[in-house]
Amino acid sequence: MQYFIMLECLFMRPINFLDGTSNSVANAAAFGCTLEYIIVYLFFTNLLVNRWLIAVVLFLLTFLAALVFYPIFACLNSSSRVFGSLVGFLYTLLLTSVMFARSYICDVSRWYWALYAVTLVSEIYIMILFVYRFYTAIFKKSKFHKEDLVKIDQVLHVKKLLVAPKSNIEKNDIRQRIVSYSETVLAEAKLCCLHKSLYRCTTRTLAINTIVILVFYSYFLLTFYVGEIFESLLSNLADLVFNISMNVHEQIVILSDVIRVSLIISNITSAVYLITNMVLIYRSQRQHLMKRWRGDKSFIPSQCKLDPSEMLVKNLMYAGHQVSYLIAGYVLFHSVVVAICILLSYFCILPIMKKVPEVFLTPLEFVLPGVIFLFVLRFILRFISSRVFLQNHYLSSDNGKHWENALALDNRRVYQNLSFFLFFYYILTGLYRCTFRVLTSICINLFYIARMDIPLLIPGFERFDIGYMTYLGFLEVELHQCHPVVVVCCNLLMKSVSPVSSSQDISLESPIEACKGNKMSKIYTRRVRNKWQKMKTLILNQNLCNESKSNVSFQTPRPAKLNLVQ
Repeated sequence: MQYFIMLECLFMRPINFLDGTSNSVANAAAFGCTLEYIIVYLFFTNLLVNRWLIAVVLFLLTFLAALVFYPIFACLNSSSRVFGSLVGFLYTLLLTSVMFARSYICDVSRWYWALYAVTLVSEIYIMILFVYRFYTAIFKKSKFHKEDLVKIDQVLHVKKLLVAPKSNIEKNDIRQRIVSYSETVLAEAKLCCLHKSLYRCTTRTLAINTIVILVFYSYFLLTFYVGEIFESLLSNLADLVFNISMNVHEQIVILSDVIRVSLIISNITSAVYLITNMVLIYRSQRQHLMKRWRGDKSFIPSQCKLDPSEMLVKNLMYAGHQVSYLIAGYVLFHSVVVAICILLSYFCILPIMKKVPEVFLTPLEFVLPGVIFLFVLRFILRFISSRVFLQNHYLSSDNGKHWENALALDNRRVYQNLSFFLFFYYILTGLYRCTFRVLTSICINLFYIARMDIPLLIPGFERFDIGYMTYLGFLEVELHQCHPVVVVCCNLLMKSVSPVSSSQDISLESPIEACKGNKMSKIYTRRVRNKWQKMKTLILNQNLCNESKSNVSFQTPRPAKLNLVQ
């Protein structure tokens, strides 16, 4: 019987993605253990199956990967500290031994060890953590506390809502605004380190960022590996054509240098792109949750509506899809930067440096003068419009802070003649504008494609953006299941109906007042309850007052005194 109880305590849930905050670092390290296995079994395994069954086989492989690492997550979040630590240590040691045996039997390259280093460090950290938990559970009698319904950060948030807001600092005083903002940032950073702030990363956020960073590390190694192979191929090709043509040999060497520099630049910019998007996603998610807590739905399009069952499905999708979106955005950005660097090298930089034929400058010579003339003509027309075609009338702006020109047309005939002669010219320049519009849209969507919190489609078509609808479903589930006010209220109601609480009481009062309230309730609750029951019994049974000496007043109350004021 005890064995089944231990198994029930062990295999509760592998991880809490809904509102979990405990064991965040340990869970992130457990995800680090999965990196090498997922890459090997998902991307370097030959699938000898029918093409119609590839999707099903991939689903089974992902399910198998989750099943392999299920015991590690279950042991990390187990309520049985001794049994969970022992089983988790043995299972992690088994996985480490299997990978060492595989690398010993199979012939692996040095790039494999660079990839496996992250997995090995994560596994060592997990085993040390299990040993520490087992030691504290045996010798220090430490117990694993389950996650409470309400977190301390949620209580602090509700307390902050109950306090009167401070007076706003005047907007003109920049120094006070900077000081106040710095104090707020430092206070929030301190609370985040103490796990007492709603702004800290949850288990879901930390897991997403960990997997994305690990995949970025793997892709970074892959680019260097592919670049090394490509450079060796170009070097061999250059040696072969050295005796045939000196010019071809020189061009191959230049191509090798261009590819190397392009990969370095793309790796640096892609790393900045990835980190920036991770920070912006976290910041936007926090702001949207705060708005939804206040009941603000202004940022959600009116046509984006989901039913409750679909919201739950979208919430299940969110964590995995956010990882995929970040990785896909990073790969696309990396590829585009490499292509841009190569194009700029061959169509701008190298022809100017006289390292390639001047024929490569032809596209630049065709496009650049027309763009320069277009901007110069636009500047001249704006100058003429302000001096010739606008009347000298001024109106107050909408905010009333400055004056602006009124749109009163002057010299109407000259303006109409100018519009006729420029009509045919702007048909041609419209091609430049259209190309520029397409390129601008591509650049903006390329930057925001990794973010699910921003719709990429035009207003009115947001519901067709699958990523954005998934994000809205995640927000609604977070709102209904993790609202601080709702969770704190439910916790207080549960404590009010439970006379004995095994967990530590969490009150919205100050610690001194809460302590006094607990002492007073322990002293006076029983006496007051007895008096109330006695009073209710005497009211319902008036004859008992005759037999009680202390309750004669129930039957013969004292007459009221009448005081007259003259």
